[in-house]
This record gives sequence, structure tokens and C-alpha cells, in this order.
Amino acid sequence: MTEDQSKNTGQEEYSPFWRFVLKYGISIVVGVFYGTSILHFDYTPDDTYIYLQYAKNIVGGDGFSFNAGIPSYGVTGPFWTLLIASGAKLGLDPYMVAKTLDLLFANIAIVILYLLAFAIIRDKIYALIVAWMFSFDAWFLRWTCSGMESSLAVLLALLTVWNAYRKEYATATFVAGMFTLVRPEGFLLFLVVLVDIFLNTRVRASAWRKIISSLALFSVIILTWLLFAYIHFGAIVPNTLQAKSTQGFSLAVVWFTLFSMLKIIGATQVVAALAIVVGFIVVVRRSNWLRIKEDAFPLLWVIALPLLYIVMNVQVVSRYLLPISPFIVLYGVWGIKQLELSFVLSPHRALMVLVIVIGVSLAANQFVYRSKVVPHTQNFTLGMNECLKPIAYWLRSNAKENATVLAPDIGVLGYVSGRNFYDTAGLISPQVKKAFGGVSYDEGMLQRRYEQTIHPDYIVDRSPTPERLATDSLQPVMTRTFSGLGLAKSDLVYYTLYKAVK
Repeated sequence: MTEDQSKNTGQEEYSPFWRFVLKYGISIVVGVFYGTSILHFDYTPDDTYIYLQYAKNIVGGDGFSFNAGIPSYGVTGPFWTLLIASGAKLGLDPYMVAKTLDLLFANIAIVILYLLAFAIIRDKIYALIVAWMFSFDAWFLRWTCSGMESSLAVLLALLTVWNAYRKEYATATFVAGMFTLVRPEGFLLFLVVLVDIFLNTRVRASAWRKIISSLALFSVIILTWLLFAYIHFGAIVPNTLQAKSTQGFSLAVVWFTLFSMLKIIGATQVVAALAIVVGFIVVVRRSNWLRIKEDAFPLLWVIALPLLYIVMNVQVVSRYLLPISPFIVLYGVWGIKQLELSFVLSPHRALMVLVIVIGVSLAANQFVYRSKVVPHTQNFTLGMNECLKPIAYWLRSNAKENATVLAPDIGVLGYVSGRNFYDTAGLISPQVKKAFGGVSYDEGMLQRRYEQTIHPDYIVDRSPTPERLATDSLQPVMTRTFSGLGLAKSDLVYYTLYKAVK
């Protein structure tokens, strides 16, 4: 981006049809998206309940904790937690606060994407198409209304880039700081903003002043939280990072992580990704690197985030890639626009290519959404209602208030039951994960590795076999089935509640 940007909109006059589309199009896109995502409003991942539990304890005066009064760094996004807690402080139901804010932020994100696309492509029709294509992204639809931080992360990523593109670097830095407190990966986007400042500020002395001031502002935001985290948790890195990362570094791990990300992006936005490559090649060959430097700096973010996950050995799920998904769509359409601007295609043929891309993208996303996302959300919601919630209600009614429970999935169990929990993933009890010593969950449970550190009153076990841990000292209380635990895990599993006989 240069400081003197063209104000050409790319379109001087429109037919009555296109004037109607441009006037009401974004409202229609948002309306259809809202109507689609609201259909699975009940879908609530277990991790959402972890946020709700933290928010409930904050409001109740029990500190930043999952177990009341015992501080723990078991959430990825402290800012998201505080937003939910703020709504709960007003007397609202934390569940409804999380779900409503999630839906609201997702809708706003589509509008911001439209504005950003117009600023970069300088064509209102193409910008509207960008917003529309992202609105039917299967993964975006899946996580909207889930109550997770995903929609807020997408919105903050878009706002960061939008403000950086407009050279509002102070605002971009502030938003990037908030983004980092929602998803720690946000610091990478801040680094991309610094690169943009350096490359696209003509006066070098001015560039360095802006970089230094941005670093200062970002440091104040982040260090304030890190100081709080160190004082209260004794750590500055969330436990979720260790829980979601694999041990060791090898080519096999790198390939697994890379292949996982390629499957996620390829399932929904492979055509847009290919269009980026074509547009990039055309711009470099027909023009020069200057236009790439001016308009395409967010592509650094698209590249940097997957590389970080590879280096950190993160077990990637679709919501981790959502902060880069709108940029893949945006620059896919941008790539097609470059074919027109570089005279490789006439405007008419470029529009035909865009129509084909839209059609293929819509078909792919609808296939993933209808065949994978919808069945999963329905099965998962059924499993939560008929499996985990009954166990949680039993604990609330029958277990003593100071009873301790060990479980692999603690969100809804802890939120509903109100009992103290240990978790095998190490989100709130890293000592248990450490006791497992790198062995699998099944091996650790069968070997009772957890007894190295804790002796819970109750255990909730998850396995393909019911009551596999039953002994004289572990008596089964109830068993429930859960189908569709994960998008790629449709096999039936059993959750068994055991009471420890001491």
C-alpha cells in the first residue's frame, strides 16, 4: 500500500439490476447467512462450556478459574472470557451471551470483509462476491453460533488488516493486541502489520517511528495480560497450547499437520487458493512487485499462520484456520480481477471465470456443509443432551459439593455439576497430563497413571467399551453413548461414570 491510493471504484455506472444488487446485496448476504447459521444455534462444543465456567466464576468472585477459587490458565482467549463475563455481570445468561455475541460478530465480519474487499479490489460487485463467497464457507457456518471465540477472531483479523490498509496503524495495532488476547496466533498478524509499515511508508524515518510506537502500544496491551497471568497462574502460556500440541518434531508430524490443513482449506476454498496463485503470477509478469507490495501484504498472514502451526506441532482443526479463510477468498477474487486488469481476459470473460469459481466454490461448500457439518452438529448436540448432561446432572444432585471428578471432557460436566474437576488433557490440571508421561489417553486410564498425582472421588471415562475400568474400587454408576464426537469421528463411544470406593 502506498500513501497515495487510487480512488477509482472500478465501476462508473451500473444497470438498474446491479444498482439494486449493490444497494441491498450485502444486507441479503448477511440475512441469508444469519438464517442459515441460526439453524444450528443449539450446537455447543464442550470447549464453549469451559469459557462459560470461567466467566461464571469471574462474576461470582471466584477468580479466573475453572474450579472456583483455584486459578488456572485453561482458556485460549482471555478477552473472549471477559466479554462473556461482562454480559453475565449484567444478569444475562452466560450461554446466551456467548452464542449471541458469536453470531453478532460473525455477521459484522461479513460486512467488514465487504468493505476491505472494495478497498483492495476497488470494484463493488467483486467486493460483494467476496462477502457472499465467505458467507457460505462451510467451516465459518459450522463455528458461528457455537459460542467459541472463532467469529471474534475472524472479525479482529479483518479489522486489523482493514485499518492497516487505511494506514490507521495505531488502531490496527490495538485491534491486533485484542486479537492476540483472543487467539495467541494474533501476534503474527501484528508482525505482518509491522512489515506493511516498513514497506509502504515512503519516508524511512517515519516508518521507524510508526514501528516503535506500534511496538510500544502492542507491548502495553499484551504485557498487561502476561503480568496478570504470571502472578495468578505462574505461567504466561495457556495450558491449551500444550493440550493441542503433539510431542516431538519429525517429518511425519510436519506432514500430518500440513496434510490436515490442506484438507481443511482444500475442502472449501481450493478454487480460491488456485486463483490467488494465478493472479499472483499475472501481476508479477505483467506488472511488477510494487502492486504486490501495495495490495497483497495480508497474504503474508495467510502463509505465516499455517507455518506457525507446523513449527508448533499443533493439532489443527477447522476453526484454527478461520482467521485466514476470508483472505483466501478475498485474494482468490482479487486474482481473477488481475486477469482483467492485466488484459489477460476481457471484463466479460473475467466475469464468466468468476461465475465458474463461485459455482464450484458454492457446490464444494454446500457438499461439505450438508454431508459433514449438519450431521455432525445434530449428532453432537444429541450426544451432549443424552450423554454428558445427564452425567453432569447426576453429579450435581448426588455428589458432595467438595467432590472431585476426573474426566477427559470437562466443559459441560463442570459447568452443570458445579463440582471440582481434573482433566486428562491438562487444560486445568497440567499435573495429570504430566503423569500420563506422553502415553495415550486409553493407556493412561487403563494404567491409572492419574493416581500418581490425584485420587478423585469420581471418574468419567470415554472409550469404545463400556465400563472397561470397573473394579471393586471403581464402581460404575451410569453409562451413556455418544455418537459423532468429532467431525471425522462418527463411531459410537461410551461415557461411563465411576464412583471411587476408598
